[in-house]
Amino acid sequence: MGDDWKVESWNGMRRDILAVASALVEAGVKRGDSVIVLSENRLEWLHCDFGIQSVGAITVPVYPNTPPEIAKTIAADSNAVLAIASGASLAAKLQVGAALRKVVTMDGEVAEWIRRGPTQMAEISTRLAAIQPDDLCTIVYTAGTTGVPKGVELRHRNLVDISRAAVKVHPISEQDSSLSWLPYAHVFGRINEIFVGIVYGGQTWISHGPEHLAEELQQVKPTIMCSVPRVYEKMYAAVMARVHEASPARRAIFKWAVRTGARYLRASNPGPIVRSQRAVADRLVLASLRMRLTGGRLRFFISGGAGLAREIEEFFWSIGVPILNGWGLSETSSGVCSNTLHEHRFLTVGKPFPGVELRIAEDGEILVNGPGNMRGYHNQPKATAEVMRDGWFYTGDIGELDGDGFLRITDRKKSLFKTSGGKYIAPQQLEHALLSDPLIARSVIVGEGRPYVSALIIPDWDAARKQGMDEPTIRARIQQTVDGVNAKLGPWETIKYFTLLPHDFTEAAGELSLKLDVKRKVIAERYKDQIEAMYTGKAKGS
Repeated sequence: MGDDWKVESWNGMRRDILAVASALVEAGVKRGDSVIVLSENRLEWLHCDFGIQSVGAITVPVYPNTPPEIAKTIAADSNAVLAIASGASLAAKLQVGAALRKVVTMDGEVAEWIRRGPTQMAEISTRLAAIQPDDLCTIVYTAGTTGVPKGVELRHRNLVDISRAAVKVHPISEQDSSLSWLPYAHVFGRINEIFVGIVYGGQTWISHGPEHLAEELQQVKPTIMCSVPRVYEKMYAAVMARVHEASPARRAIFKWAVRTGARYLRASNPGPIVRSQRAVADRLVLASLRMRLTGGRLRFFISGGAGLAREIEEFFWSIGVPILNGWGLSETSSGVCSNTLHEHRFLTVGKPFPGVELRIAEDGEILVNGPGNMRGYHNQPKATAEVMRDGWFYTGDIGELDGDGFLRITDRKKSLFKTSGGKYIAPQQLEHALLSDPLIARSVIVGEGRPYVSALIIPDWDAARKQGMDEPTIRARIQQTVDGVNAKLGPWETIKYFTLLPHDFTEAAGELSLKLDVKRKVIAERYKDQIEAMYTGKAKGS
């Protein structure tokens, strides 16, 4: 942070990667062996990843918050011969035995490898020359909402081709810099922040974590940043909280400025009056707001990993901060499609990347055939056959393509449920609609096999209390939001009751996946009494 930021040159990066590769050769890691990387994001994570690739081995990234039993399962399933953990506490999650011969740490052995420098250049050169595009590069274990994660096998060509495709559609160059915080154990951050950055040759700042993003954006002033919607939702909520605390006059000016920005955005050819009003709005409100939120140099945000509420997307565009919503999965090497600065449509995830084909099945499922499609699930031919057919990956997401080729995701196939009246409900759409209220931190829609739809809602209790709101006031405010959402819905999908929960869901409690998705089955079981009360007349709500 601040003076603690250090710069690694391309030459320095190359030397340190080759130093790690040399040590792996000396440790007996052979071509095709699996090596685990268990660490939070840090520079040494990248040294190890590229060092493993350089000797023809396979990187197996593991989230640092993975429970020990899952980490050991991944080590056994991948047949890893070596594991690299950031420190002793994470190393303790793994156990030497069977194939796993050794566990080393970045703070210990890896630091010594880097101090020593490269020692096996001839062997590394031979191995590099032997690597083929279709060789296995990495096994990424998906953070599923239930059960043991499956290992997604990605070839070298998957990562290279999809990174090149992303650079073709986004106007990025060596003049750009990004602030990188998404976990490298997941394809979204590793590919879009690191591999894509290598393709366009820009500068990447490694964040200390999501809780530091606000100050780091001011310090490094990036031109691009990738994130999941939760970060943008929190930024929006923080702005709205400050606006609420402002004087009536300042609130009125703020609302006028945002409306003016939206009007300018919607105009295909804004006239002189709209342009001059936009300039005044910028001078009074929007320019300083952009500076406070992004550092002042940001060209665009990329959003992925989950759906983004339209209200959030439109707000950022209106203040002059484009959010480009995209979509992909681990099984497709992250990138399938994305909005761009030149081709953008709200409520969609954009058009397919070059080389990517999309097809909508009869039941609405999105099928993908593209350069990022995985080789298969590691050691699971049956699971692979269920989702890979004739080169097409069956994503499990439901969506539709409009006449111009923009893709809209409507829900997960497994998330759809039927009420007892036989009507299908797409819960994510309703959940995103509720997030239009910054006072709502999270919601879960329920109602499978029930006569109507209900919701578990978690308010932003801290923000509400800062605004002097007690629980009845909070409930009344959320009731207004629910009524507004219901007004746009068919009668079969309206939210009849809601229950306020006292705190957010957590990974530690097993309520969120490692990717921070809600584990719906866990929530349904854990809050079954509250849910049941909404169907027996005991709950308060609409």
